[in-house]
Amino acid sequence: MTEESIGHDPERRYRLDALLEVVQAELAAAGLPVGPGERPVGVAGALVSVDVPDLRGVLVEWREHTVLVDLGQQAWGDDPHREGAEAAAFSRLFHEIDTAMSEAMRKILTAAGLEVGSSGNDYAPGELLVTRRLTPSVWQARRDAQNSARHESMRQAWNARHAAGRHPTDGS
Repeated sequence: MTEESIGHDPERRYRLDALLEVVQAELAAAGLPVGPGERPVGVAGALVSVDVPDLRGVLVEWREHTVLVDLGQQAWGDDPHREGAEAAAFSRLFHEIDTAMSEAMRKILTAAGLEVGSSGNDYAPGELLVTRRLTPSVWQARRDAQNSARHESMRQAWNARHAAGRHPTDGS
């Protein structure tokens, strides 16, 4: 497969879109704010996107609130060589937030049964790459079992009503 064709594998893209939804659901279930991975202005929290064009997996990174980002950029703009105490403090804060949130998201996603590694992005060292689901998460397995049981109960009720000669729409 050539590099050009990697980004045009519709089956792989479909599977990664499904994995993206799983990743978003797991992070949201843990209580984290989750935003679209297109990095819209003003969105804070976990940003989740498909790794395009490479389609290696699903990328997950943390985005701080705009208030913090804007003030940090202002401080760095005032000190372009980043030699002052304020610029250093902002750099430390961003690094610590990125490290803590990356580790927290890694632990959450791993506990939820997903295979998680580093994306290898030098410009975003805390960015994660989720490549596949190893096992269903406990909450999703329970929810799916409840939905299946509810569906089966409704099916049995429908069959019993139909076997008795009554149709739910004829008022009998």
